Amino acid sequence: MTSLATYGVNAFLRLVVKRSLSKHALTPERVAAQRAQLERASARGRWPGSVSITAQTLGTQPAERAALGAQELPHHAVLYLHGGGYLVGSPAVYRPLAGTLAARLSAPVYTLDYRLAPEHPYPAALDDAYAAYQALRDAGHAPGQIAIMGDSAGGNLTVALLQRLRAEGLPLPASAVLLSPWGQLGGSSPSRRAHARKEAMLPTDRLEEAARAYAGEVPLEDPRLSVIYGSLEAFPPLMIHVGSEEVLLDDSQALAAAAHSAGVPCDLTVWKKQPHVFPAFFELLPEGRAALEACAAFILRQWLKAAGPGVG
Repeated sequence: MTSLATYGVNAFLRLVVKRSLSKHALTPERVAAQRAQLERASARGRWPGSVSITAQTLGTQPAERAALGAQELPHHAVLYLHGGGYLVGSPAVYRPLAGTLAARLSAPVYTLDYRLAPEHPYPAALDDAYAAYQALRDAGHAPGQIAIMGDSAGGNLTVALLQRLRAEGLPLPASAVLLSPWGQLGGSSPSRRAHARKEAMLPTDRLEEAARAYAGEVPLEDPRLSVIYGSLEAFPPLMIHVGSEEVLLDDSQALAAAAHSAGVPCDLTVWKKQPHVFPAFFELLPEGRAALEACAAFILRQWLKAAGPGVG
């Protein structure tokens, strides 16, 4: 049964966030204003008091590390790739989610401050994510001790990173978690048309503008951007969470279908009426808390499997 809180959060997003996004094209000035607005909002974020968040450099870029003072799994790590259409977002915005996840896992969560478009189009974000993953390995985290997690554009970036690592013959992490992933930057899909009015947060026009800002000179249908067109062969186990009325619902379903076709375990959950990246609203939504708990349990299970028999 859908929680009452869901209806309230959806109403707020539709009246405030979606209406604002619908009114203004994504000009450089507008993008700058959105970044500043998100940073101001992040000052109100809360996370467990037992978790400290510290500035790091991960690869070539700044990052934030959320971790308990005494961790049970200090040698494990989550690399979190934030959403925001490749245009906005930062580790500060994700401190509550990262801090709560770090507490659930008893392992550090690194949120990467990758470079953003339009100043830094593709492949800047992918290069930064690649360097961050390599930096975690250089710091002593074995691939089987790493999970990658991303939401929306960060979900796209997660898949693109896995595809690049595989193409270069590098070992992949133990698992990957995708929250409302943006799998298809080019073209349309039935859910984008059918859910354009139901969707609580994302206007489809802004999706296309963000995609073009990130793509630069690369065609939007290129599988390095529209990752649903690339292979998911030999991927680690995946978990995907998405709302039933999202314009990106088909992206999640296409990724899950591609994973199953490639023989990759993939746990897809479609949550009734939940908004875009609803686990980020875990403080308000019981469904968000349940999804975040499921993500933590999944990551822990895959770490345990990677450790081999006789562990745990």
